Amino acid sequence: MTREEKRKQKLKEEKEFIESIKGKVITGKEKGKFRLTSVWRKFREKFKGKKDPITLKPVCKGYQLHHLLLDPAMYSDLTVSHYVPLGPQCHEVVHWLYGYYRHDKKILTRLKKILDKMVELNDGRDVRDFMPKKPVVKKTKSIKIKSNIEKHVES
Repeated sequence: MTREEKRKQKLKEEKEFIESIKGKVITGKEKGKFRLTSVWRKFREKFKGKKDPITLKPVCKGYQLHHLLLDPAMYSDLTVSHYVPLGPQCHEVVHWLYGYYRHDKKILTRLKKILDKMVELNDGRDVRDFMPKKPVVKKTKSIKIKSNIEKHVES
């Protein structure tokens, strides 16, 4: 089988697999298989270079696409507006908060009060800002000069 024939065969198998899971509640194994398809990889590319809407920082290499539509039967639905790129930590926080928020919308108000109080008490500083700064140590390396004497220079 030629390389082109293998590629076509793989695409055909992917298409059949994707058709077989549409509208179905799929297993974790099937989700993993779906995320390995070229269709999913091309879809992910649409979000490359975007910003995490929570931190407003560009998404890192290992960013995750958060499914806003949580119905497991809709896992393979690739509607762009049903996804948001998030860093791994933000993705965890969103899932955790959503578990409470869907029943109690005031959770964000209470969280904001706590965070505002922390900013007030700490003048906006983080715990890392209170740590002593490590002294900057200049690295040196040995080089050989013509007289075979080692000399240390700053790199």
